[in-house]
Amino acid sequence: MQLWNDYEGRTIADIFPLNKLIAPEGRSAFFSTTNGTGTPAVIRLIEAHFDEADILDRWRQVSEIKQPNLVTLKKYGQTVVDGTPLVYALLETTDANLAEVLRERALTVEETNQVANSLVAALQALHSRNLIHEHIEPANVLAVGEVIKLRSDCIREAPEGPEGVDLKARDIHGLATVLLQSLTQQSTLPSGTALPAPYSQIIPNGLSGAWGLSEIEAALSSRTVAPAPVAAAPTPVAPAPEPTVSRPITPPSPEPVSPVPLVRDRIVRPVEPEPSRRTGLWIASAIGALLLLLLGWHFLHAAPSATSKEAAQPIPTLATAGRVDPTPAAAPPPTAAATAPISAPAATSNGRDQWRVVAFTYNHQDQAQQKVVVIARAHPDLNPEVFTPTGHAPFLVTVGGPMSRNQANAFKKKAHADGLPRDIYTQNYSR
Repeated sequence: MQLWNDYEGRTIADIFPLNKLIAPEGRSAFFSTTNGTGTPAVIRLIEAHFDEADILDRWRQVSEIKQPNLVTLKKYGQTVVDGTPLVYALLETTDANLAEVLRERALTVEETNQVANSLVAALQALHSRNLIHEHIEPANVLAVGEVIKLRSDCIREAPEGPEGVDLKARDIHGLATVLLQSLTQQSTLPSGTALPAPYSQIIPNGLSGAWGLSEIEAALSSRTVAPAPVAAAPTPVAPAPEPTVSRPITPPSPEPVSPVPLVRDRIVRPVEPEPSRRTGLWIASAIGALLLLLLGWHFLHAAPSATSKEAAQPIPTLATAGRVDPTPAAAPPPTAAATAPISAPAATSNGRDQWRVVAFTYNHQDQAQQKVVVIARAHPDLNPEVFTPTGHAPFLVTVGGPMSRNQANAFKKKAHADGLPRDIYTQNYSR
């Protein structure tokens, strides 16, 4: 199948009907379904590319965590639909996410307290098991009734050593950013911004990395013992703004902009040239018209040549990927580079040097090649290419080429920074 909405109406594992596509997310998608007994639920599908065991092991670890602030992962498994291997996870339904709320208003201090305490508890449960989230953002902070929960299906095991420590610190940085967005609807903290206690300390220290979860939890505990939603005991920080618990905060209405005066309102009357200058103006006008005619003739005859030269230049991609010619069918035949074979796994001496960063997946080669062209135009330094581990579908769009595992993990971070999807992943394709 080419599109995720083609899966609507299918049944997964003979139990879970795919009622409606909720959201596509790269090589995965979310559907509304039932849990086999008619109770509404959400199911996530992921196209598997030789990483089924790894994904299922992550979900096994998540399902064993009994923490009320993590979205419950009820069941998981693997199946095949029309020859496409899939893994699936059945999740509890949620009522709303924080991103939807923040599009309308900021949270009150008490609402932010609830979000902060819930996320700290969820992250403590993960980090204590050497698991990381990596996607702490408002869209993944969910409400189930009166309980705030963190999305749980994207969790993975933290790497060993300094890299794992750094990734846990990024989770805390994401937590601080979410709290800042909750209070201000902004993702950056301008110098001199006054925040209510204890967020005047939690947010700057969380963003800088000076505080961990234990320090944030202690600051929240000292705040939540106060019965009233006002500032806690006096501190040397700026005073908290008046609480707005009784009514929602709405973005201020933009001030009306005065319309720009029409051209006719600015012109009083035409100014006639003096008789002595009329002859000169006629001569200048004639010369100008002649120049315009000459320029028009030049560009009309030069344009086809320039267009042909531009169309003949291939878009740069990795040499191993083959070059994709974006010229329409009516253009001259593609060059040899445009029809070069797609990349396949190469044999290696140690079997560990074929790690790749996978960004997109397609069932058709031409679709994958078109995506390579789009990425190459926007980010030529990512060196995108079409790659197939089997010689046929699925066709993967990878970036960076073959590399070691550490190099692939580093390149994945670069691709994230350049705007590629958050669910890109690394995989070893050595033979």
